[in-house]
Amino acid sequence: EFGIEGNLTRDPEQVRFAESEAILTKFSIAVNRTFRNQKGESVEEVLYMPVQAWGRLGENCATYLTKGREVRVVGRLRQER
Repeated sequence: EFGIEGNLTRDPEQVRFAESEAILTKFSIAVNRTFRNQKGESVEEVLYMPVQAWGRLGENCATYLTKGREVRVVGRLRQER
């Protein structure tokens, strides 16, 4: 399992699939990363991680999460491109 912490960049978007009655909730998290470059200078960058939550978990995310809220997400990491 993989875990990230960050802040929601927008309110969750819920999608319902009529034929299967499945529920998908999508949102993005901004994750701050600090590291030292080759010169030894401290550098901060922001990574934007898209997240998908299915079923009851997705419903709860859509109900309780809002833009700007700090969250921790634990799950599988999958690269799509």
